[in-house]
Amino acid sequence: MENKLGRMHKFKVLRETQIGYMLTMNGEDEYFLHKNESNFHKLRPGDEIVGFLYSDKKARIAVTLITPNVTCDKCGFAEVMEVNYSLGVFVDIGISKDILVSKDDLPIDYKEWPAKGDVLLVILKAKSERLVAKMLNKHEILKQNLHLNLPINERVTGYVYRITEDGINVVTKNFDVIFVHKSQMKKRKYRLGEKVEVKIIKKNIDDYVGTLIEEIDKQELIALDSEKILKYLEEHAGVMSITDKSDPIVIYKVFKMSKNKFKDAIGYLYKQKLIEIFEDKIILL
Repeated sequence: MENKLGRMHKFKVLRETQIGYMLTMNGEDEYFLHKNESNFHKLRPGDEIVGFLYSDKKARIAVTLITPNVTCDKCGFAEVMEVNYSLGVFVDIGISKDILVSKDDLPIDYKEWPAKGDVLLVILKAKSERLVAKMLNKHEILKQNLHLNLPINERVTGYVYRITEDGINVVTKNFDVIFVHKSQMKKRKYRLGEKVEVKIIKKNIDDYVGTLIEEIDKQELIALDSEKILKYLEEHAGVMSITDKSDPIVIYKVFKMSKNKFKDAIGYLYKQKLIEIFEDKIILL
């Protein structure tokens, strides 16, 4: 059964029942098709149809005439419909039954698990007469790649499919693979399946390098730099002799930022009325 489950097959209608139809694939085995799964078709004995073989909500091997967007032969993008920390996450493949992505295939850190509404790239696997969904790895994704060149500096939408200590990997709907280093990410946790917009900064042989830091995030970065200055002032009795007139080397040595970034940060603090700027010093208010 495992080599048939999760795939499209040709069936012949044997007979109609009160709630559905009995079908056969080889003239011997019989399969049940509920009328709710007939895709609004009225069937008669002898009709030949194409359907998807799956394990229904009652764990019965059954048929649906609704074509899924993911099978054991075809990968696809599936939306997360439910998160169950004891089992994993359930994804919608286009049929009435959602399919499990096992917790064994998900990160140890629950914060990196997909949330409801996130999207995973999966393929089905038959396991003990039931179907499970497995996420694709880079090699499997690149087999599907449409080989459409992404221009440098173009922004594309994709979904996180892998998280490592070095950064995240993103896949687009055209199966492009983009690596984003942690230095090019916002300082927060990302989730598998999370939708992100990536700016392409480099093309490799078979994949891309991108960034998630956008121009609109400049204020956020300025705020982070200003926190370093506030901390320094608090540790030095609220006064410092480093100003926007100081040598860039001195500024970088103390705050690990350029002179321009330093000017932006103290300007931000001044507008917030947190500091007073003098010719030879800056004072915390």
